[in-house]
Formats: sequence, structure tokens, C-alpha cells
Amino acid sequence: MRYIMKKIAAVLAAALCVLALWNYQPAAAGKDAEKKEQVKICISMPPELAHALADDFTRATNIEAEVVPLPPGSVANRFKFLANSASDVWLGGTAEEFYLAAEQGLLVSYQPEEAYAVPAEFRQNNWLWTALYIDHIGFLSNKHNLHYFGLYAPESWQDLLADALKFELALPDPKNGGAGYGMMTALWQLKGEEKALGYAAELNRQRPEYFVNLQETIDEVRHGYKTVAVVPLSVALLLERSEPNLFATVPADGNKNLISGAAVLNGPNRQAAGRFIDYLLSRRAAEIVDETGHQLIWSISAEADEDLRDEYAGKLLAPVDDLSWTAGQKAEVIERWINAGRIKRQ
Repeated sequence: MRYIMKKIAAVLAAALCVLALWNYQPAAAGKDAEKKEQVKICISMPPELAHALADDFTRATNIEAEVVPLPPGSVANRFKFLANSASDVWLGGTAEEFYLAAEQGLLVSYQPEEAYAVPAEFRQNNWLWTALYIDHIGFLSNKHNLHYFGLYAPESWQDLLADALKFELALPDPKNGGAGYGMMTALWQLKGEEKALGYAAELNRQRPEYFVNLQETIDEVRHGYKTVAVVPLSVALLLERSEPNLFATVPADGNKNLISGAAVLNGPNRQAAGRFIDYLLSRRAAEIVDETGHQLIWSISAEADEDLRDEYAGKLLAPVDDLSWTAGQKAEVIERWINAGRIKRQ
């Protein structure tokens, strides 16, 4: 009798184990089904725009998008962060930054579905990065100061050499790239080394002041401490619309394609990263850029309208950058420009 009871107990125990496993497996499968695709986006661009794009992408694809800022600092430290952050996409980098990152093996090739819409000069040949938005260099002037000095707003680099503008020029730190460095490389490539450094020497005699970031540069002109600032054109035009004492102009004798783009990183979510790149080149993403107040940036997409860009920027004289030089020789270019015309001490 005891033997029979033990057999029955053993059978019941086995049956319970089978039932437990049977009930567990669908639950586990359910959890896997509930787990969403993810993409981690490291940004070096305005956070409100990046979050708007990421949120819209999530709504469209059901892929969860996490946005993390790329910390300021040296190129080496920023690249170290990119390598260690497990990010899948870098959004907002410049062409020079992407070039250097590719040299260090941080980027992964991805050819987007809208590849045909991207001009060759706005991407890397092997699709390690692609441009998304193009800005240019503009001058932001304080109208009150111009009136005081009896000047018209500058429309050329030569206009910045007016006697009245000595000590009146604000420039962003060229080490941060953007308009401050773009001014140097554009004129160097358009004029040639000798003429560019000759201009740099004349500009240095104007005693321009370099500021740590773009916001400080803008504030100097906004508050009337300086008369003219060199800034991204879209920023100058936006401020002209919102502040009646500010005026935007475009240098006619040389400009720069200020490229902001995206690249796939060596992260864990490669497929989701590719889908995000495709989204960024879509018409919908361009609409989000407009809706967030950045409508004066030219979006590269199948719907990009070059005639519309010409309406606000005009026909610009801009070089096709040699990135091996603009990126690889950046420190030397800045040093030679800043020191042009200075007498070397023995």
C-alpha cells in the first residue's frame, strides 16, 4: 500500500512540474514579446530638437529611443565617451568630427534608403556618415551700434576691416568648430594660403574677441558690447526675426557649408540604428525640424528645395571641403590664423 501511495505521489509531483513548466513558458515568451526594440542616440545638437525627433521616431516605429548628450571637452574625451557609452547613433556631429571618428574606427557603414537624395560632397564615400542639415556662416549686427558708427551692416569679410569695427568683433572659439573655424577654412580654401593668412593678419589687427561658446558670442552683440558677430546663418536670421535691434547679413565673398549629420556607431542595436538614419532623411523629420523653430536650416532629403535655400542665403561661394585637411590639420590651421601678422619675439 505504501509503495502504491509513493508511486501516486511521484506521478502527481511529476504532473505538477510539467504543468508549472507549461504555464511558465508562455509567460516567458510573453515577456520577450513585450520587450521593444531600442536605439540609443548620442547627441551634439540642440536637445529640444533631438528629443522631438526621437519621440516622433518612437511614435512612428514603436522603437524606444533614448537620448544622451555628448559631453563637452577634448576630441579625445568625446570619442572615448562615444566608444564606451553603448550608443547606436551619433546625431549632430560635424563633417570634421565624423572624419576623425571614422579614422579611429568608431563608425559603422550604413547606406540609407534615401541615399540618392544626399549629394556626394555631403557624405563619406563608404557611408560611414551622412549629412542631414546644412547651415552657413552669417553676420549678426547690432543696429544701434551700426548707426552710432555710421556703418552699413557688413556683407563681406572685407567689411569687417572697417576702422570703426576695431575692438567691435565677436567670434566663437574656432576650437569648437562651427562658424568660427568655418570662417578660417573657407577663406583658406577659396583664397589660397598666402591670401588667407594675409587677410587673417588684417583681421587680427582689428582685435576680435573670441568667446567660449556661441551663446556668449551672440550675447555680446545682443547687449551692444560688440557690434558684429560671426555666427551660423540660421541663428542670425532667427534672431533678426525675433529681436528688432539685430540684423542678419551673409558674407558674399566666401562661405562655408556647416554640416550637421548622423552616423551609426558600433552599438548593440544596429538594425534600429539604421531605421533611425532612414527616418532622419524622411520628409517627416524635416517637418519636425521646422516645427521646433529650426526652419532656416536646410534639410537634406528627397524633398530638399535648393531654390528655397537660395531665397534666404543667396548663391553662396563655398568650397567643397578637403576633410583630410580641415579635420586633420585643425590645430595647425587655428594656430597659424590666430598668429598671422604677429611679430615673432627672438
